[in-house]
Amino acid sequence: MRRTPFGHNTAGSRIAALLSTVCAITSLGLTPAIAVDERVIDIVSVSWAGSVELPASVNELEVLINTEVNASWRVFTKLYGDTKDRTISFVTGKTLRSPIVLNSKMACIGNASSEFMRSMRQEAYSRLGINETSNRYLLIAAPKAGCIWSGRAQLGSPESREGTMVLHDSGDSYVITHELGHTFGLGHTNFLRCENAASDGPWGEICKAVEYGGSIDVMGNVATNSPLNTYHQWRMGLLDDSQVKQVWQSQTLTLAPSDFANGLRAIYVRDGKAAYWIEYRRTLDGVGYKPGLVIYRIDPPPISSIISPNPQSAANDEFTALSTDIWMLNLDNFKYLNSTISGGSMTATSATTYSGNVSFSAVPSETGALVTIKKKPDLTPPPTPVLIPLNEWRSPKTTIIKAGYGDVDTEIASFQGLIDGTIRDLPVTVVERWFPTYLSPFSAPKTVQVRDLPEGAYSLSLRAIDIAGNKSAWSTAMKVITDRSRPVVTNEFNLTAISGNQVSLAWSGAKDTGTGLCQMNLVNEEGLVLQRSTAKTDPAILLTSGIALQATAQVFDCIGNGVTGDLSLTHSVTPATKSSRTGKWSSASDAYGVGALKCSGKCTASFVTTGRLNVLSGAGAAVVSAGAKILATVADSKVAKLRIGATIDLGSSKQAIRITGSNFVVIGLSTLSSSFTNSRDLDRLPAITDPSLTEAKQIAMAKFGFIAADFSQEWTVLPMARGTTLDDPSLDLCNATYLSESERIERRQVTATKVGSPFIFLSSEVVRYSSVGAAQSAHKELVKAVAQCVIDKGYKDTTGMVVPYVFSEIKNIPNGLVADGSRVLVRAQIDSGDQARQLLGFYQFNAQVLTGLYVMTASQTGFSDAQVATWLHVAVTMAQRLKG
Repeated sequence: MRRTPFGHNTAGSRIAALLSTVCAITSLGLTPAIAVDERVIDIVSVSWAGSVELPASVNELEVLINTEVNASWRVFTKLYGDTKDRTISFVTGKTLRSPIVLNSKMACIGNASSEFMRSMRQEAYSRLGINETSNRYLLIAAPKAGCIWSGRAQLGSPESREGTMVLHDSGDSYVITHELGHTFGLGHTNFLRCENAASDGPWGEICKAVEYGGSIDVMGNVATNSPLNTYHQWRMGLLDDSQVKQVWQSQTLTLAPSDFANGLRAIYVRDGKAAYWIEYRRTLDGVGYKPGLVIYRIDPPPISSIISPNPQSAANDEFTALSTDIWMLNLDNFKYLNSTISGGSMTATSATTYSGNVSFSAVPSETGALVTIKKKPDLTPPPTPVLIPLNEWRSPKTTIIKAGYGDVDTEIASFQGLIDGTIRDLPVTVVERWFPTYLSPFSAPKTVQVRDLPEGAYSLSLRAIDIAGNKSAWSTAMKVITDRSRPVVTNEFNLTAISGNQVSLAWSGAKDTGTGLCQMNLVNEEGLVLQRSTAKTDPAILLTSGIALQATAQVFDCIGNGVTGDLSLTHSVTPATKSSRTGKWSSASDAYGVGALKCSGKCTASFVTTGRLNVLSGAGAAVVSAGAKILATVADSKVAKLRIGATIDLGSSKQAIRITGSNFVVIGLSTLSSSFTNSRDLDRLPAITDPSLTEAKQIAMAKFGFIAADFSQEWTVLPMARGTTLDDPSLDLCNATYLSESERIERRQVTATKVGSPFIFLSSEVVRYSSVGAAQSAHKELVKAVAQCVIDKGYKDTTGMVVPYVFSEIKNIPNGLVADGSRVLVRAQIDSGDQARQLLGFYQFNAQVLTGLYVMTASQTGFSDAQVATWLHVAVTMAQRLKG
């Protein structure tokens, strides 16, 4: 969410200024497009005991939205010369005339504020009688609550067509207009201010990032009718990547004005670790700046360099991805202080980056600017690549260059390999699972993967070539072996052991003649790994006799070449009591299980059967024959224990077999029904790096909850935001108070995600408390909270609204969980209707440690008993890890 403290005075009517902008463009002969994207904003208000009146009634807010807010966004999205009809307009929908009365004052910060917005959206639409809310915006007008901000909105995305906004102690249309920007995924237009009056500089003590201070457009916090900056237009999809030129070398370009639809609209330049976004602003009525270039930094500042009226900003995480915010440079005499502009312009026709490596000059006009970029030639070779160890080459898609590699001044264009002394050009591969960064906002960096190398065994060195033609030094040579062939997987299995009803198989049909097998997974339909083996040959599989095992099998060699298919296995035993017999037999069930028989003297047991089977025997010796042909011999044993006496294959036709001997035990015939179908190629994906596992405490905590190996490779298991801190609560079920939260000393919460996941939240959490007593107190608090929630059928949130819970019975609880007195198992539906969520929450305590397993779907349909059983099985695994 974005928090926007607005301290400006409400401007007078802005309609005239907006219309004058439209008229100015019409005079150029450019016809604005007609708005076809009309969006609805519904309005409610809130109050509480002792609250003051709103500065603007809901009726007045309706007028502001239909006039000033609507006119502003029509101008912001009406790019002149555009033929794509992308103009966005806003109109009021339904309005609740009477305020929603809260039990307490509206929360201003933290989780309570977020929960207020979520619950208010549900309550508001319930009172408005609107069921389908996916394409509606909600404005909540709140009286003065002591918050430092005037507006707040949930950060959306360019694709979203809904949002929730809070207007705090304000009746200013500009605040609403700004907050709507956040619902499109736009951050703030900030200001880079240097104490030495320089226009640019490295982030630090001298040059700071002033939040909201880049008041060149609506995403600052000073009222303006100026067009959106082109960076935010780009993020909204109002200009294409093709309309942004990434410049690496000196050149001259024609740049269209920032409010035009066509032509080159922005320039992106990297200078070391600094990144610059350049646009051209032409003369417009009422905007307060001269025609010229506007330059923004998009490399984010460290938190320590941010000046913000929001106290929470200091507690935010450091920026890691492409930021939604930008930081405007002061190229002229612009001044920003306390949410006001004290004169000046931020544009110029010339500028230089703080390093002195890049300069810009422009010749402006009403229809564009001729921009010359002069960049010092890049004569520095890229850094020497460092190859990862050969034992980490576990996928054809494994990147073999150590993470973080890149060119300082430009970017890598290609790689060459030195293979047994011969230089070879390697295929150009882009980094997979890439996401844009401020250093690479448009295209993924180049790299080298295992599959880019020739097959065979040889000595390998790599070097990189940047786009300026500079070549790095060769990497340290290493001996490598690459293998392109895949494992051979057939439907062949050997029975290796039976213990009670547990059966062990060896998959003899899974083979690899190259690097050998390295991994076999059996995966269920939800992507959970049921069994895995790292054996080089004959991977082991466990079965329960009489129960079918159906799974997706994945078999990989040590390079990651793989085969997958549908596996079905069913094991059964025909007991000795089902045979035809001669001689003296007696029951041996006490020692060997039901159906086993013991022969006294000379005996024969006969079966009519077919196919491949195993003779299960106990003590003694015997001969297995068909007609006059001896098929196998059961070796003598003095141990009264079930064993596989012999394995025979009768083919497809039924035959009578005889087991003959003296003083021996027959348990029965074991058969396996198996199939491996729909076989197809599958490459193992490279492992995802978890940066938290460089910390000793996190390494220790990681052994308890989810690990990546618990899931098939399309899933990603990583710590959630703040999941390795104590910033967020652990016990929050039913919104109860948990005093034990203050006794937590360590925490690790990870989420499992994949594209198309059926879960809105799938997570495990591990908490270490200060003592065993503290953990026991946490358990008692949780038991009490659940019991009260069952009685109350939910809870009341901070606004007084009821969040309903419907609890369901958990049946057939398996063995292997922690003791009943150390666990809490929850199966519940939270909320109702479109807001309904299904929850499984399994909390298990042992000594000082809690492990929680949380499974949630957005559905009105509860988990089936079979689904609950699946996740209880996962909880058993976590209990085993918890017990050590």
